[in-house]
Amino acid sequence: MHLPGAISVALLMLSCGTHHTVAQLELAKNYVCTEDFCDNYRENSECEVLKSACRAQNATHNGIIFPSATPCSCCRTCIENLRLGDDCSVGGLGYPVPASICGPGLYCKVADGDEHPTCQPMLESSKCYTAQKEFDEQRQQGLIGHLMQRPDCDADGHYQPVRCIPGQTCYCVDEDGQRIFGEAVHTASIQISMRCECSRLAAKARKLLNSQYPVLTSRCDSKGSFDQLQCVDEMCVCVDMHTGHPTSDLRNISRGLSVLPCFDRRLHENITYLRDCESVKLTQLYDISEFEADDFNVLEFDRDICQPDGYYDRIQRHPTGGYLYCSDRDGAIIEDFRAPLNSRLAATMTCKCAKARKLLLDSKSLEIPECCPNGNYRSLACRRGECYCVDEDGNQIGIERPEKDKQSLPCYNGGDYCNASGTLVRVSCPSNRGLRDHP
Repeated sequence: MHLPGAISVALLMLSCGTHHTVAQLELAKNYVCTEDFCDNYRENSECEVLKSACRAQNATHNGIIFPSATPCSCCRTCIENLRLGDDCSVGGLGYPVPASICGPGLYCKVADGDEHPTCQPMLESSKCYTAQKEFDEQRQQGLIGHLMQRPDCDADGHYQPVRCIPGQTCYCVDEDGQRIFGEAVHTASIQISMRCECSRLAAKARKLLNSQYPVLTSRCDSKGSFDQLQCVDEMCVCVDMHTGHPTSDLRNISRGLSVLPCFDRRLHENITYLRDCESVKLTQLYDISEFEADDFNVLEFDRDICQPDGYYDRIQRHPTGGYLYCSDRDGAIIEDFRAPLNSRLAATMTCKCAKARKLLLDSKSLEIPECCPNGNYRSLACRRGECYCVDEDGNQIGIERPEKDKQSLPCYNGGDYCNASGTLVRVSCPSNRGLRDHP
């Protein structure tokens, strides 16, 4: 029940509500963007000639080539890059599609003393560039620890898609630097294979749709790239892991799935394609559609139980035990990381440490983090005789101290590194009342 990358955005933008699921399926069966489709389209339709800014690419003129608003984006269009101080437009509802944008490292804004927006340095307006500036200032003041990493920005001032904790794991972030799905053990070459394109697409879809129900997206792999096998209803296709574009012909799931070159029995172990969590999720979506058709309001779904790779999300609620637990991809509890419902530990539960710990243990790594009972990172960590404060993602904050002096760290908190004390609060938990329960 997942969408090839080339059609995923089109399908996701159909509706915020899940009652259009059937319409999505019907569209997907009849509209798949392949190279043959685009070859035929370009032969029968005249694509505009690219501007010289994109054809020349020199010091005077340069631009960016984008897919155009044609079926399957078969044609291309050129958006010219503006230079520092050039007039620009901030755009808005009803504005025409811009023919030019501020070039790399520039942002369209109204500078002090000006009346109209011009292309200005992005340093003061980009979250990532601002974070870089703050990092550099703190380094000059001697406030940067040995495991702290300088923010990595792209040419547009957005965060690069991967952030790493040296010696432990790397994880995906969105353009604003917020953590999203996708994690792998840190290696020297991890950023070559880990680019998080699928994960970023899924996060953007959820943000744009802002749906109270689970959202259908392309299936990702564990690192946040596209799973190379994508199926919609009864049809399957191979896709490029970094772009999501189809790389094979369509095949029927029951008759031709195993002959696709991207089919891997270790990853795609059943002929139905759907993983256990996806089957539960799909049942939920169809039930929601039926309830809405009967004019019922469905109020029980406040979090998706599945990750973008089709396996169970890292936090699950035990159906009878009265607690949340940190889950592996198959829905089983990781070690004994859990928290009673309506407790402070449950209200703040992320299970990020528990998931990283499992990845590192499975890979026989030497640096294994210690976690709180609810699977979160402890606010104070110690490695190789040095202790330091960490954020909720496990990143070092500030300078380290010898273990014998850890009491001087601001996160010491009298030895309570999990902040487990405090008033009980009611938390919002995933619920399937009236539908199928998950393990």
